[in-house]
This record gives sequence, structure tokens and C-alpha cells, in this order.
Amino acid sequence: MRNILVLGAGKSSIYLIDYLVKHAPAQQWHVTVADVSAELALHKTKNRPHTQARSFDFNHTTGRQALIKAADVVISMLPAAMHPTIAKDCLRLRKHLVTPSYISEAMQGLHAEAVKRGLVFMNEIGLDPGIDHMSSMQVIHRLNAEGKVITGYKSHCGGLIAPESDTNPWHYKFTWNPRNVILAGQGDGFIQYLEQGKKRKLKYEQLFSTTSALQVRGYGNFESYPNRDSLKYIGLYGLQDVKTMYRGTLRRPLFCAGWQWLVDLGFTGVQELDTAAFQKRVSRLLKSRAALVPSRIHQLLEATAVLPALYNHSAKSLVPAQLLQSVLEEQWALQPKDKDMVVMVHEFFYRKGRVNKKLQSSLVVLGENQEHTAMAKTVGLPLGMVTKLILNQAVKATGVLMPKDSEVYNPILAELETYGIGFKEKITKT
Repeated sequence: MRNILVLGAGKSSIYLIDYLVKHAPAQQWHVTVADVSAELALHKTKNRPHTQARSFDFNHTTGRQALIKAADVVISMLPAAMHPTIAKDCLRLRKHLVTPSYISEAMQGLHAEAVKRGLVFMNEIGLDPGIDHMSSMQVIHRLNAEGKVITGYKSHCGGLIAPESDTNPWHYKFTWNPRNVILAGQGDGFIQYLEQGKKRKLKYEQLFSTTSALQVRGYGNFESYPNRDSLKYIGLYGLQDVKTMYRGTLRRPLFCAGWQWLVDLGFTGVQELDTAAFQKRVSRLLKSRAALVPSRIHQLLEATAVLPALYNHSAKSLVPAQLLQSVLEEQWALQPKDKDMVVMVHEFFYRKGRVNKKLQSSLVVLGENQEHTAMAKTVGLPLGMVTKLILNQAVKATGVLMPKDSEVYNPILAELETYGIGFKEKITKT
């Protein structure tokens, strides 16, 4: 019997846990799900055979390490800041590790030791990052093998609301961690990308006013805003000849324009401020810019109800981003029968001889309801699938990894298609 430990039973874990439980009998797995709430862990395992639900205190070192010691593979669904601590435990106890999060400097610093101990620390194996890497690398390697020179690459992804559940003027509801949505673009240093041979570098304050339009057949119009540092993917993806390298986040039209106003007004700030002073600042800005605010943006701001919440705030101090989050969590909450939607689009610009073409590869996944979301499905299933590969010794590389090798992406992308998660391609001349 091989033991899998899942740390965290939050929103994105349901498909992961169901996948592991489904394969447990044939694969001879025992699945332990540990969460700060034992009740939540039990809700996800449902007392099914080959499972165990446990309470888990991250700060209790002895208890945490005892859980990890009993596992063969640890899947961390905890906040990204906790991953390095779990990784150090896994190094010490010689356990493989899987996470859906971006590789941090702290995690990368463990690479040499993980290689030395023959361990797989697979990161960035969810949706974005995750499916984006695997689907992109599969096409890149295929185009290279066909003798085509890739001159540009763009990738866009968004967790959105399905058309039938789109009931507010922002065309958005929370399908993942609300705090990450509120703080998107902050704390990442400069946002940068390559466009037609020129490096573009943005500050956070410019981010949501820098968008590009995108259309997905059957699902209408979207806008893409730049996501973090795109330039590092030139090396990671082996695209040294590209003149364009861009990774973006998708929203429906007007969202970014409305959000830019919330940024300008200070509602995404994370510093504690004097309430009265902030109220005066917002009033002054709105008054001075009244003629510049389009009626549609006025409607968006009114729809958030954040202005009344600010003016009715009675405490002496506040953190604007926390106030905004508390208001939007109510306004943008998924209802029980709501369906979310994941949209991912890659654009590969390439040439062979004198012919220039664009290959567009697109993915749309619709959720089932408030709990069985497209976000949980596209994050959770790749995690379960790579865990199966690791336990069956199909992943030969060791160390701190991301899923950009064919030994990982080919079997996972093929299995994802059996779950209705597959890309459609269209080639046009440019």
C-alpha cells in the first residue's frame, strides 16, 4: 500500500481527492486528507474506502512531520507561502512533493538537495500554472520537430463565470481565492513582456489600463491584461528567437477599466489608513475626475457597493483592500447552481520558408455547480495525474520541477481529454 497525503481541503481539492479515491483500489493507494478543519476533510473524503480525514495544524511541527513521514507523496494545497516549509520536511523525511503553485526562490533553492536525494518536487502543475505549460510545450516541441521557426508566443487564461450564470455588470464572480483577485499584480515587482522586439515594463498602477482584445469562437469577447514576468518564459520554453512573448489574464470587456478606477481610488491598497482621511481622498478624487468617468464605469462602481461601505465605515482605521474584498465576496459570490468557466488561449506565431502563420489553441471548460467548478477540475486533475506518474516511477527527472517535459505532459494531456479537457486548434496565415 502506497500512502498519499493531501494537505488542505479547500475549494480546489474536490476533483483531486475524487480522482485519487477513484484510482486508489487499482493503484493500491491510501489517501489521507488533512485540513485545519477535520470536518471539511471528512466532507471531501466522505468516509470512502482507502481514505482517512485528519485535522492538521501547520504550526505544530511534530504533528505536521508525523503526517508527512507516513506518506510516500505529499500534495500541498496550502497557501503558496507554506510550501517551502513543507518542502523542507519532505527533504528531511525523503518524500516526493507536488504543488500547483509557482516556483518561489525559496523552493528553487532546494533543487540541488532534492536531486541528491532522488526526490521529485513537482510544482506549477494545476491550471495556470500547469495546463498552460503542458499544452504550450507540446505544441512548441511539435512545431520545432516540423522545422517551423516560432517567432511569437502569447498565452491567456482566466477563471470566469459561465454565460448562463453571468448576472452582474462586471461579468465576474469569485471562482478561486478572493484575496488573490483583489491583490492581482501586486508584489510581483515589474510586470514585463516582449512585444514586436520591444520590452514593455509596467508598474502595478498601469496594469489594468494595458489590455488587448481577444475573441473565442462561441464565447464572445474578452480582454487580456499582462500577467507577471513573461520574459522568463523565453528561456523556460526554449523560445530564444521570438519577437513577442506575452502571458496574460482574461476578463470580460469593461472589467479592467472598472478595476483601474478602483486601483486609482486606492481601494486595492494593503496599508492601514485613517478612515476619515481615506474617505476624503476618495471623495476628492471622484469629484475632480467626475467628467472623466464614463457612465458605464459609474455603473460598475455603483454595482460593487464599495462606496457606501466606505462612507458607512465607523472604525477609525481600515485597510482598503480588506474592505473591498469583504464587499465583493458578498456581491460576487458563486450561488449554489452557478457555473464557472475556465478559458485558456495560446497563440503561436511561426514561419516555414517565406510563409507566416498563426496557430491558435483554445480551451474552454464549464463547471457543474458551486462546488464542482471548472477551476477545481482543471487545478485538481493534473495534480492527481502527476502523482500517479510519480508513484509509478514514470517521472525520471528529479529536483524542483515544472511540467514541461514530454514524459509528464503527454500522458497527462491525453488523460485530461478523457475528462473533456482538450484544446481546439485553428491555423491562419498572417
